[in-house]
Amino acid sequence: MTNKSRVLFILRVSSRYLLSKRSGNSRLINVISFIGLVLGLTLLLVVLAVLNGNRNEIDDYIFSVYPHAIARVNSDQVQLLDELQSLPGVTSIEPFVDLYGSLSVRGRALTPESGIAVYGFSADSSNRTFRQMYTALKEPRDLPLAGMDYYEASAWGLSRGDTFSLTVPLVNSRGVHSKTVAFRYAGPLWLSNDSKGTYSKILYVRISDLIAHGIVTEDQVHHRITLDEPKRARNILGQYPEVVTWMERFGSLYQALAMEKTILFVLLLFVIGLVIMSVISGQAMFINRKSSDIAILQTLGAELRWVSIVFMCQGAIIVVSGIVVGAILGCVVAHYAHDIMHFIQRFQEDERNIPDLTVYLESANVAVQDLIWTILAVLIVGFVAILRPLRLVFKKDPVESLNRVA
Repeated sequence: MTNKSRVLFILRVSSRYLLSKRSGNSRLINVISFIGLVLGLTLLLVVLAVLNGNRNEIDDYIFSVYPHAIARVNSDQVQLLDELQSLPGVTSIEPFVDLYGSLSVRGRALTPESGIAVYGFSADSSNRTFRQMYTALKEPRDLPLAGMDYYEASAWGLSRGDTFSLTVPLVNSRGVHSKTVAFRYAGPLWLSNDSKGTYSKILYVRISDLIAHGIVTEDQVHHRITLDEPKRARNILGQYPEVVTWMERFGSLYQALAMEKTILFVLLLFVIGLVIMSVISGQAMFINRKSSDIAILQTLGAELRWVSIVFMCQGAIIVVSGIVVGAILGCVVAHYAHDIMHFIQRFQEDERNIPDLTVYLESANVAVQDLIWTILAVLIVGFVAILRPLRLVFKKDPVESLNRVA
């Protein structure tokens, strides 16, 4: 028996077994396994795509609002600033002040939630947010002007032209004391994309106003570094101890997001593993049902290893076809996830008896590496499940099986 004839024999018998209507419950189990594998893989890809979309939105917001890096050097260290500016990947370096304080509006008592970051910027800043804020602050007023995100200002009940107080800690040779300065709210910035105002507790003030009112001195003005690729901040600026990158502030957040993604991947992979376990039971039932066929093939001279490959190919067809259909369906659902969620929201608005459902989902992106690792993981689990029941083929006694038939 040539290799070509063996391959044709394996394909012909395995496809006949797969499509046979006399396979009993094993065929039903195989169908259920296929559907479960498709749905499980689709769910896994959609969840990973949604997490990737949320991660990209966080990246876009953080990298557009927060500094990529801060060089904590004074004006005397011009040589170091020139060296940083000459590094590949550094777009701009400009004066910048960052400090923390607490707000008081209309005499409202200060609470821990009143803490806010204060960003000081110069008039010639290249940052889009700072240029937008400077447009609102350039009009001279009796009090120094400041601006913040619309949702954050609304939470404080601030309207354009309202007065509020900023209290900041100051450290000098005599110890630590506080300083309170009155500001006037110049206008809103649309920074956050939802009413939660996530990561938007920032007060924008001109550096000149901070210096004029004694909040900071010239030596406390640092420099904001903007990079072409913020994610490479540590590689570009890691050798400079005077530079603090965005990872120092948001590193724990990104670690939590990565851990969340890993945990969900493992949990959903376990779900797929449970679905694939039904392939084992289906294959075991099918092998037991076809024990007479195995005996007849043995009497015709077929080797048991080739007979086992027949059943392995049948299970492989189920697993591979489920992976292909599930991967395609998962990519399609992930692509239209935003539209699907908006449809559900519109349907919820029409049906008054359905509880309110609010979903913050702007995009879902299927990463190539996620798709590759998912398919590889499911393939490995699937083929381990296929190989498990094949030992039953070698345990069959052809004489006993033929006697049962007789």
